[in-house]
Amino acid sequence: MLRWKHVLALTLLAAFGPGPLFGQGSPPPRFTLIFAERSRFETWDNAISLDDDVPDGFGYTRNKTTLGLRWLPRPGLEVTGKLTNEFRVYFAPKDRPFNWSEAVFDNLFVRWRIPGRLPVTLSAGRMDLFLGEGFVIADGTPLDGSRTFYFNVVRADWEIRPKHDLMVFAHAQDRTDRFLPVIHSQEQPLVEQPERALAVYYSGEYRKVKVDGYIIRKFINAPDPETVRSRFNTYGARVQALPAAPLSVTAEAAVQTGSYGDFRRFAFGGLAHVDYLPALEIPCLKGLVLGGIFLSGDRPETDRMEGWDPLFSRWPKWSEGYIYTFIRESRVAYWSNITSLYGSLLVDLGSKAGGILTLHRLGAVHAQPGPFPGGTGLRRGTLLVGRLNCVLSRRVSGHIEWDHFEPGDFYFPGAAGFNWLRVEVLLKH
Repeated sequence: MLRWKHVLALTLLAAFGPGPLFGQGSPPPRFTLIFAERSRFETWDNAISLDDDVPDGFGYTRNKTTLGLRWLPRPGLEVTGKLTNEFRVYFAPKDRPFNWSEAVFDNLFVRWRIPGRLPVTLSAGRMDLFLGEGFVIADGTPLDGSRTFYFNVVRADWEIRPKHDLMVFAHAQDRTDRFLPVIHSQEQPLVEQPERALAVYYSGEYRKVKVDGYIIRKFINAPDPETVRSRFNTYGARVQALPAAPLSVTAEAAVQTGSYGDFRRFAFGGLAHVDYLPALEIPCLKGLVLGGIFLSGDRPETDRMEGWDPLFSRWPKWSEGYIYTFIRESRVAYWSNITSLYGSLLVDLGSKAGGILTLHRLGAVHAQPGPFPGGTGLRRGTLLVGRLNCVLSRRVSGHIEWDHFEPGDFYFPGAAGFNWLRVEVLLKH
């Protein structure tokens, strides 16, 4: 069976084999150093249990270093590699020992634009993918937090015509990193079970309307009784329209069909938001956003799986803190069985600072009265998210984010709210 590692080897052979690719006039190789140092302080209380009597507060620093190199050996050919390490220093709980963790290949890929009249680009290796606004494709390694986001892919991009592109890719991920060497391996979990995917993704522009459409086939293997074998398709589309300045309207929706163990699957997910970004200068106001989210939930009494599977979008899209509340309900950052009506205020504090304040009214599609969340209602609660961004220079930036959640009757009686706080400084070359 031809696996992505074999395709990568063939691509490298084609790239570096004998003979000039574009003739004798090719420019010399060009190297670009990649460096980033990210330091974070994070602290939060009972975001997992929503119980003030449970000592599950955390306080720690996250220190991420990335070093890499981008090489352009020939016109149309790129080779990029990045090595990343992230370690934590815990202040609470105090029984967490210090560990340098491991260094992994965050990215390692070859990208080749085929010469000639056919505008096709081939890529193979480990790379980041973020499509649309990250509703279905954003993070291929959800269990290591924001240390990495990569996908192990073989990919082809075809520019059908200007502003109309078609992408096809295949992705494979095991529970831990098995495809590339790991320095000082800690067997860091990346996903709960081995995953494979095939996807077709189209994006195009039609005057004032941008349209994306996709079909994603996902395979989830079950190597032990704790996981469920699943095969399902996700059919979706995203539309972004500019009806009249300064308004823009964005909507994305998808359905999922296939299998979940011995059950049939049928799930639905979608989002929509209206953005108001005035051209006139209003003191401190950059814009307003009104939106909604709907991700279907499962009804245990039926013979179908109706719960939305977040595919490759288990990342803090709507909240950095609330992703931990999903741990006891299902899995970390497993956005499913959730609704939201929200409003955001975009703040302008000058050329070097700005922020966003978002208020969510969170709900659920179906109640889950088990041990956790334990309530009988559909009101998850109220979530407030505030973020202040600062850009000191092209190389130095940072932010402060605060999340506050007050639970509703979806959770057990007496459930307590939580606070989540982060301070970040980022240096990059």
